[in-house]
This record gives sequence, C-alpha cells and structure tokens, in this order.
Amino acid sequence: MAQSGKFNPLMWLVALAIINGAWYSVAGGEAKHEINDQQHSTEDRTIEISSVFGLDKEISAVFSVQFFTISSDSGNASWKISDLNGQVIANWQGIVGQEQGWQGELSPGSYIINTTMDEGILTEQNLYIKPFENLRIEGHILLSIGLIALAFLEPIVKKQIAKIAPKQYPKAPEMKKNPFVANDAGMPENDDFPEDDDPWRAPIIN
Repeated sequence: MAQSGKFNPLMWLVALAIINGAWYSVAGGEAKHEINDQQHSTEDRTIEISSVFGLDKEISAVFSVQFFTISSDSGNASWKISDLNGQVIANWQGIVGQEQGWQGELSPGSYIINTTMDEGILTEQNLYIKPFENLRIEGHILLSIGLIALAFLEPIVKKQIAKIAPKQYPKAPEMKKNPFVANDAGMPENDDFPEDDDPWRAPIIN
C-alpha cells in the first residue's frame, strides 16, 4: 500500500492513460450538419464552420449524399461546395445511383452547398465535421505534459501546506484530567442549602 503524501507512480500512470483515453474519444467525435432530406430540400444551403479555440486550423469534414428517384428509373443530379468567394471546394455531377460524396478539410468560415436535380428526384445530404480531429496529437501532448508536471508538483505542494497549516491553525492545549479528583456532581448528600433555605426550618406564621 502506498503511503500517504508520497509519490505514487502507478496512480499517475493510470491517470495518464485515463485522460488520454478520454481525449482520444473526444477528438474522434463528430458533429452533423443536415443539408437536405427527402421531406425538405433546397437548392442552396449556407453553413458556418466555426473555429476551435479561436485557431484558424482546417477541420476534417465528410460530405455524404444520396439521390432517390420516385417517378422515373433514372435522372441527373449534381452538388457543389463553394466558399463565399465562389471558389469551388468539391463537386459532382452525373446520373442518380452513381453519386459520390466527399472527404477533406475545411477552414473555418461560411460555405454554400448547391444541389440541382431533375424532376422526381429526392436527396439526403449531410456534412459531418470532426472539430478536434486535427488537434488530436497536440491535445495528447499538452494533457500528458500537464499531468506529469502536476505529478511532480504534488509532493512539493503537500509539504508546503503541511508547514503552513500548523502556523495558521495551532492546536489548542488539551486539559489533562486528574484521575484522583472525585466527582461529587449529582450526589444528594453533598447538596448545600442556604441558611434561609433549611428544609427543617420552622414554619413561618404571618
């Protein structure tokens, strides 16, 4: 059993594994932007990609798309992702059933997703982004360094607290009891009555 106040490397190794495992899960998480569905679709949809921690770093993104024909066996469709300056990031045009999505990186900012379809065609489009994916390595490094620094500082902080605490909160002196002093409390034969409160006094006659 590890003694209290001493550095316990096993405990800190477990903490290091837990915190890095938690960050691995967070970094792999994704957020979904619904662009179009079969009940609601629009030709142009504007989305906003926010920066992470104020950093102007590209964010991993996956664009999934599927077209459905409801009144014919075939048809044409297309989609295009562009920024507000009109620069095309990705696009596709072709026959329904052969559509392709896109996977890449987007810088923080606004984007327009344009979709065109023949009559009788429906679509489902979603954009999935992983805000922390490109910060995965940096996160592991910073969390590990921070935890290691905390592990080495912990004994020093505990020693300083142990030195300061007795000065701020001195212990009150303990009263030692004398085992040879008799305790007469509660003994009726030792109860003293005042002279004018004698239980055998003569009755007072007015």
